[in-house]
Amino acid sequence: MTPEPLLTAKDVRRILNCSLPLVYRLAECGQLRCVRWECMGNGKKPRTMIRFKQGDVMGFIADHYGSTT
Repeated sequence: MTPEPLLTAKDVRRILNCSLPLVYRLAECGQLRCVRWECMGNGKKPRTMIRFKQGDVMGFIADHYGSTT
């Protein structure tokens, strides 16, 4: 069984048709589930990588479809 490919924040931005900072805020506050891990970036300080399952993004859309709040 092959896991589904993970989406980047830019992929999610395109799906949701929103800004990149909004994608990161939704993930930060837990409204949009994500996978996070620390990695070394080009010998510089560590940075957090963030990826999303397509099913979680589609679930977010379904949960908020038609919402008035």
